[in-house]
Amino acid sequence: MRIRNTLFVSTLLALAPFAASAQSISITGGYGQLDGSSGGPAVNVPVASPTDHLDYDNEDASYTASIAWHFNDTWSMELWSAWPSERSVEVDVENGTDIAVSQYDVRPLMLSVNYAFPQMAQRFRPFVGLGWQWTKVGDEQVATGQPQLQPLEIHGDNGIAAVAGIDIALNKSWFLRGDVRYLDSELTTKSGAAQVEMNTSANAMFYGASIGFRF
Repeated sequence: MRIRNTLFVSTLLALAPFAASAQSISITGGYGQLDGSSGGPAVNVPVASPTDHLDYDNEDASYTASIAWHFNDTWSMELWSAWPSERSVEVDVENGTDIAVSQYDVRPLMLSVNYAFPQMAQRFRPFVGLGWQWTKVGDEQVATGQPQLQPLEIHGDNGIAAVAGIDIALNKSWFLRGDVRYLDSELTTKSGAAQVEMNTSANAMFYGASIGFRF
């Protein structure tokens, strides 16, 4: 994780001079769905029968915002973030009521270099981007019936990220955007008195729509 943190900070420092020389700036605000494609935090919870299992609710809607520095009409550097979205863990009981285990929030931040393809039909501008993301985890809570998990600590990770989308021009300044983002990440979990550190995959996909303005 230290290596990834170092790479993320190094990327920021390396790209900072390019942002300072940007020819124009655009901003967006939007809404979308952040879906976890993997499991969740590793927690030690006893189950009553072999058919019971941990179930992770990794889907939640979230507001988003971004700012992009355009070097020219084709290349740009974008900083994108989503508001915290809720995650929860419960025991899925086959023939009974599910049992709450814990919940927490995740908030991804993504920095990417984007390439915009030539405009189509005078309004449509597809783009792709590649970069780095960091996911912050907060507000960890343990359900009342799971005291063995106290204290619970969940930490996010940073990793490779990618985006593909399309901008639809409304006029010279305003545009609509639809985008899909892939965020590669892990969760590091410590729980209970032993505080044993365990890592699990936490890759996510984001599907969003937004409105933007280019200065």
